[in-house]
Amino acid sequence: MSEERFRFGLIGAGRMGRVHLAALAGSPEVEVAVVVEPVPAIRAELAQEGLKTLTTVDELLEEGGLDGVLIAAPSDRHLDLVETLAGAGIPILCEKPVGLGAADAIAASAAVERAGIAFQIGYWRRFVPELRALRERIEAGELGEILQISCLQWDAEPPSAQFRAHSGGIAVDMGVHEFDQTRWLTGQEVVWLTAARGGGEAADPGDPDAAVILAQLTGGAVATISLGRTFPHGDCCWLEVFGTAGYERVPFMWSDAGEAVFHAALAAQAEAFAGTVRGAPAQGAGTRDGIAALIAAELAGYALADGGRRDVTAEV
Repeated sequence: MSEERFRFGLIGAGRMGRVHLAALAGSPEVEVAVVVEPVPAIRAELAQEGLKTLTTVDELLEEGGLDGVLIAAPSDRHLDLVETLAGAGIPILCEKPVGLGAADAIAASAAVERAGIAFQIGYWRRFVPELRALRERIEAGELGEILQISCLQWDAEPPSAQFRAHSGGIAVDMGVHEFDQTRWLTGQEVVWLTAARGGGEAADPGDPDAAVILAQLTGGAVATISLGRTFPHGDCCWLEVFGTAGYERVPFMWSDAGEAVFHAALAAQAEAFAGTVRGAPAQGAGTRDGIAALIAAELAGYALADGGRRDVTAEV
């Protein structure tokens, strides 16, 4: 390569931060130059692995020397971090969902626009080759008119109580991926939605371990989203598309093979962001995508709690 590797500062070395570190370790185009992590024990582990660590974002800003920042801190810290980093003029790749609700995403978008920086949200499905090929086929009309899209995301086991406290619940934590995927693949927006939770009387109304969302889309298609947190095959994602001229089922992340797909997409996502910062056309999800996904996910969370229907396009 003619250019040096793009230097990221990683904020947060928890579950997703560690996944990003693993995914980017072999990239010829990007590298994690420094990690901001407040927990001393984690910093010590990273230092043993040869990584430079800092305790605060202020230290990161004082030091400088980065091409961009990757935010992998808990979701409820995303808005504050975006506003701080955007104010410093640093390009940002932010893990989804850029906050816990639509108001957070809107505020983050405003901060990014004021700063005029490159900004991308971590909807990594957009960088899975099988899904990119499917999108091209849908755009070309090979499946005909899309009648239904079904997106399923099931994790191997429920998250910790600490994670739940910062996640926004299953509709936000997991559902935003499916809403973004649905919009990106079909080119249609969500008109209205309703939802039901699994687990009976014992299920937490705001954060059950199983949920189904039904949505009407602007082009006439219907979308179903299935979310769950106990699955014997591990962390898995798959989808089905029903069209008047074809049908596709794509188990793009399944069982043990899924980790390699996940890591490859995260690396491609980071490399695309680096390209955008250096002048290439944007490929990933932007601020409008983040707002749309969070509006739908937030309303889906309300629908899970009461079983009611929510109009989404009115909110957009």
